[in-house]
Amino acid sequence: MNTATYIDIRDIADFPGFHDAELYSIEHDPDGHSLELCFRRVGGKLEALRFSGVTAQRMIDFAGQNVASRLLFSHRYAFTLVEVRRWVQWIKSRDDSKVALISEETGQEYIRDFAARRRMLFVLEPSCGAEMAVLCESVSLRQ
Repeated sequence: MNTATYIDIRDIADFPGFHDAELYSIEHDPDGHSLELCFRRVGGKLEALRFSGVTAQRMIDFAGQNVASRLLFSHRYAFTLVEVRRWVQWIKSRDDSKVALISEETGQEYIRDFAARRRMLFVLEPSCGAEMAVLCESVSLRQ
């Protein structure tokens, strides 16, 4: 019986650090528009992030070892317009040489949606291995 509970990360005042945490498992449910990333933090504690209402995502360089430098969430990190446009373009592109351009107006719309909690942008910046970005409605931490 799975007794794990999930809490919306926007409701966590003291969010745990994921610097040097290793991404070791990914579960993707395209029909359910969800994604779960499991991490082993320094010290061995296991944590899982569940993404709900996923509208777009992209990952590159998933390898034998995938270590996070930092995790950025749009409600905790103030993405600039330039960063929002760059990440959304990257997520929506399937080939880095053919970028799906995002206008400044669309970028501003994303920023407004992030501020109003209608959408979230998540970015995993790697120390090594996987780099990832996700657009979704919410992210929860498994407790």
